[in-house]
Amino acid sequence: MLALLAGVGIWLAACGKPAKDADVDYYTCPMHPSVHEKKPGNCPICGMSLVAVKKKAADGALTNTAADHHEHGAQAADADAAEFYIPPERQQAIGVRTGVVRKEKSQRLLRAPGIAVIDEATLRDVNVKAADGFIEKLYANTTGQPVRRGAPLALILSEGWIEAQQEYMTAYRNWKRTRQFMASENPVLLQQEFERFRARMRVWDLSDAQLKKLEDLALTLNDTSLTLRAGQGRGLNGLFELQSPVDGIVVEKPAVEGMKFERGQQLFRLAQLAPLWVEAEFPEDQAPFVSVGEEFQINFPSLAALTLTAKVAFIYPQFNTETRRLKARFVLANRDLKILPGMYANVSAAIPLGEKLVVPFSAVIPTGNRFVVFLDHGGGRLEPRFVELGEKLGENYEVLGGLADGDRIIASATFLIDSESRIQGALKSWGGRD
Repeated sequence: MLALLAGVGIWLAACGKPAKDADVDYYTCPMHPSVHEKKPGNCPICGMSLVAVKKKAADGALTNTAADHHEHGAQAADADAAEFYIPPERQQAIGVRTGVVRKEKSQRLLRAPGIAVIDEATLRDVNVKAADGFIEKLYANTTGQPVRRGAPLALILSEGWIEAQQEYMTAYRNWKRTRQFMASENPVLLQQEFERFRARMRVWDLSDAQLKKLEDLALTLNDTSLTLRAGQGRGLNGLFELQSPVDGIVVEKPAVEGMKFERGQQLFRLAQLAPLWVEAEFPEDQAPFVSVGEEFQINFPSLAALTLTAKVAFIYPQFNTETRRLKARFVLANRDLKILPGMYANVSAAIPLGEKLVVPFSAVIPTGNRFVVFLDHGGGRLEPRFVELGEKLGENYEVLGGLADGDRIIASATFLIDSESRIQGALKSWGGRD
């Protein structure tokens, strides 16, 4: 009876134990190929479900043949690369997408961040060149303030201004009288003599309207009034308005009310907003392809509807040693003044390179100093192929060796394929070679 019960127990235990697939060599994790388990379950490291490794894959039953290499027009890049097998239904489950290596019309994309800055050629210092003086009143009293050409910036008091008025008005009155009463005199010489006085008055940066006002006043004053100061009858006033020579903004304002200044001392610095510069900094690998006269597209994140075309006007003759970037300058007309200094810009161009054999960026796996692409031979048969790549062209790499036009490749889920290939030993020295 005891023997019978023991036999029944052994039979029940055998029935309760799952039968192992005869083709399964072991179970492993796609993310941790070092895990080898005899039973299915979860990875002890990351918790992922273990996958079965078939004995025929582990024994290397599926390998490349010379005929396969000849058929696809390229030699295997490494003797350790072997064909492996992933069922088509599993490829579909993990989202594998295939593509074909083709020759395409390629272009080199150049992109750089930029910023709008003031055109240095439009900067203007405003000062009083002819005499010392005082600032009685400021009209442009804040930096960033917009100003119009001819608008007053400050009211200036200067003793030298009175002397200048006396000299100019006297010369103007004499010129008018000589022309009127001495017609026999050479009019050309008279005009030249007066123009010398007018040129001397231009040192005060007077507008034509200010000069005309002085000339009109000169005809209403007598000789005695020209020697008097304001408040002494119809005497001359020592105040005059310092006017803006351009349309623009105040970028610097050393002047304050009541300040004493010396001749030539900077009181204001003005800048125009049209034109403006955009300065873009290109990465070092793009710098050799940026040249003066090359046309780029420029858009501004803050002005979504505005896209401009401009040519490289100047390339700075040195790299930024900290960012390893090369700065290039573009000039924008900015006639409607929508672009303001400090705005960020995106600068880009596509330079055509003709037809090149390319492979998608998503199909390439870097392995140290080399790159791997998985070829699809159909029916679940895949092959890792070491390839030689050129520069990155948009979303593709240029292919220099290892692939041929028409090769079918894995274009997505390559890292999952990578894990599967390592599980099956397709690359025996994966990651261990340079």
